[in-house]
Amino acid sequence: MTQCTTLDSTDTAIATTKALAESNLSTGSSHTSSISDITTLVNDIRTRLKGDSPVGRPALAIGDGAKQAVATAACDYQVDGVRYTVAADTTGVALGTTVVAQSTFGAVALDVPISGGTVVSTEAPANVTGYGSAVLAAAALPAVAAAHCRLGYITVSNSAAAFTLGTTALDAANTTVAYTDSSTLGELIGAAVS
Repeated sequence: MTQCTTLDSTDTAIATTKALAESNLSTGSSHTSSISDITTLVNDIRTRLKGDSPVGRPALAIGDGAKQAVATAACDYQVDGVRYTVAADTTGVALGTTVVAQSTFGAVALDVPISGGTVVSTEAPANVTGYGSAVLAAAALPAVAAAHCRLGYITVSNSAAAFTLGTTALDAANTTVAYTDSSTLGELIGAAVS
C-alpha cells in the first residue's frame, strides 16, 4: 500500500505546466486559448490519476462454484491515488438474498475496501420491487463508500419467475444477466484526452 511514484512525477509535471501556462496567460501570449485548454486537460488527468478506479480490468463473470456468485480477476485498484491489489476470486462474491420481482431488473455493485481487499456487494435500494430496465437499476446503485473502489456491477432479471439473489443461478433459463466492469484508470485518462 504505497503511493505510486508516477503520481509524484505527474504532480511535478502538472505544476510545471501550470506555471508555464499561467506565465504565458499573464504576459498576453497569443496562444492563450491553447494554453488554457492544455491546463484544463492536465488538471483533468491529474484529478483522474488521484481518483478511485480499477487500474486493471476486474473481469466480472459468473463464479465457478454454484453459479449464484460473481467472480473477479486479480487486479490493482486505487483509492485517493494509492494503489492496492485484490486477489482473484473464481468462486465469486455473494450477491445478497433479495428477491427481484419477475420481469423487472435488479443491480448489485461490487466494491473493494482499502482495509483488506475483500470484495463486497451493495444492492440497489429498490431491488425488491425491481426496476423497469437494467439501465435504471444500475443508475440506482448507491455511490461507492469512502475508502472503497467500485470494480463494477451486475444487473439481473428473470422473465419466468422472480430472481432470488444468492439462489437463482446467474446462467439459469429465462434470465438476463449483464456484467459491467468499471472504467480502468487508462480508460479514464483516455476519456480526458479525447
